[in-house]
Amino acid sequence: MQVFHSVVLRIGRVMDVVGGIILTLMMLITVLDVILRFFKKPITGTYELVFLGGAVVIGCAIPLTSWEGGHVAVDFLLEHFSPALKKMINIITRVMGIAFFAVLGANLAILGTEHFKSGEVSLTLHVPYYPAAYILSLCAFVECLVLISLLIKTISGGEHE
Repeated sequence: MQVFHSVVLRIGRVMDVVGGIILTLMMLITVLDVILRFFKKPITGTYELVFLGGAVVIGCAIPLTSWEGGHVAVDFLLEHFSPALKKMINIITRVMGIAFFAVLGANLAILGTEHFKSGEVSLTLHVPYYPAAYILSLCAFVECLVLISLLIKTISGGEHE
């Protein structure tokens, strides 16, 4: 099991680095666009690139954020519950999360295939939408792996309880 946990963590870290690189590129293109607008030479399609990049950045950040417990958790109510009830609630929410992200990933893959078949592209730069849909699908499936790993740890009494 330790190998599975370390592989999932490594995938999450790689995705986080990819998201960071894309975020840096988004920042650079936005700053460059603002500077060039001053000289009346804006970068065509900046909005489209930042829009698509933002979606990928968010998708890539979700798995490692979940792994590290960096999301907002409303646990002030859970503080008053017994450890066994807390564990049961964690198990239930993780199973629900796995189901949600599995459905999301499958639907994003279907959407990507539809965009690929139809040839749908952005208006200005004619960037195809299907790669973003496939990347977000992959992110959702990796989130499923993270939640499965956390579920195993919760059930076995390990970390992330």
